Amino acid sequence: MLQQLMERMMDNPIAKRLLSHGVWAMAGKFGTVFLSLLVNSLLARILAPDEVGIYFLLFSVVTFGSYIGMLGLRQTIVKMLAENLDDPHRVKLLVKRILKIALCGAGGFTIVFAIFFQSIAEAVFNINLVMPIVVLVAVWILIDIFQQIISEGFRGFHNIKLASIFGGFLSSLTLVVSLFVIYFLGETRLIVVVALMVVSLLTSVSIASWLFKRQVTRVKKTYSGITLPSVDTISYKGILGVSVPLLIFTITAFFLYQSDLWIVGAFGTEEEVAIYGAAFRLVLIVSMPVVIADMITPPLIAQMNAQNKLKEIEGTLRNVSTIASIPAIAVIVVFIACGQLILGLIFGEFYKSGAVILSILCIGQLFNVIGGSSGSTLMMTGNQKAIMIITLISSFLMIVGSIIAVQKYGPAGVAVVKSAGLLVQNILMIIVTKRKLGIWTHITWITRLSLPNGKESYKVEREAN
Repeated sequence: MLQQLMERMMDNPIAKRLLSHGVWAMAGKFGTVFLSLLVNSLLARILAPDEVGIYFLLFSVVTFGSYIGMLGLRQTIVKMLAENLDDPHRVKLLVKRILKIALCGAGGFTIVFAIFFQSIAEAVFNINLVMPIVVLVAVWILIDIFQQIISEGFRGFHNIKLASIFGGFLSSLTLVVSLFVIYFLGETRLIVVVALMVVSLLTSVSIASWLFKRQVTRVKKTYSGITLPSVDTISYKGILGVSVPLLIFTITAFFLYQSDLWIVGAFGTEEEVAIYGAAFRLVLIVSMPVVIADMITPPLIAQMNAQNKLKEIEGTLRNVSTIASIPAIAVIVVFIACGQLILGLIFGEFYKSGAVILSILCIGQLFNVIGGSSGSTLMMTGNQKAIMIITLISSFLMIVGSIIAVQKYGPAGVAVVKSAGLLVQNILMIIVTKRKLGIWTHITWITRLSLPNGKESYKVEREAN
């Protein structure tokens, strides 16, 4: 069966492109996740547990700050580039305008962050941060914003190779090398780690910016059959009209996926944050195959939607989701069965007590795996408001529930509520995707995997070199 499936994939242009892109996306994501785990493992050995807990919180704060500063442009650049690749002039104008908006959003947020975060950290998390660390974290956010926008820009050009390299792999590799040097020298301080993170990101973004400029200038007119959207859509107003709902979705999604760590930080000790953060970081491996699928399908979804052929790729989307679920479910089983051992090996003896939390969070990620690419499909087809409302509802329920649970049951109670929130979100996304677009995107049974045969006609846009 597997051999037949592979033969049919090679005959089908869409499936063949997904497979080619999937190899790069998988290599990049596997590498990034492995390096991230290595970073966390090294930090657990060169920093005291309380500083590890602070680092996990700062990392989460940087993620949140980047989402706000990006103004929803991370997803917008993928969607709008895929829709306008047939016109080089539009592409160059679009990229220029998106980067200008990003500069305003990133610069404005970074200044506000540097001024107020020290007081916020003390009031919310009971953490006293020296001003140099606050400034470094602000710079970290600024650089991370442009790293994400540029890497997603490569994805909009269907250049999954460069998107994978500059989506975190190169910066993580640079950081790992630096931390290994620190590890052999002995213990260090949090401020040194944050400074090394900034240097690593700056190195990656500098190279990525140069290559992205070359990518934009080499765009050539193609005849892919795409109906170009109205020129008003690439105006500043048009770009913000797409990005603002995505910004609201991204922020609410952050609260759904990461506010649990903040809640533990607000109500628990720094050691509890370190333990919860270790389980939190480890469980990201479960979602890795699904994230890889979401890295390669959005440009295709936007392109086929522009050609009014979304229904034709329903089977392919479900098959991608199903294939991605196989390793994810396998990892879930391993983590639930051997969580204590794995936490001890990666982070050290102190973190073994997070095994129960790890198991609960794995169950929550299982709901994400089952949901497939419904979220990406809604975002890439102009249904940003729908997914925004879904995520708002799920996040509100999760945050309120977590605040109540953490006071009665501690970090484990927060993990249970988070998993329930993911269940609600994925059920709603699957239903809304079917009602609005008429297609299913969740996983199917393995025995029913199928792909369109090579004789079916698709007009697929030529990949950008």
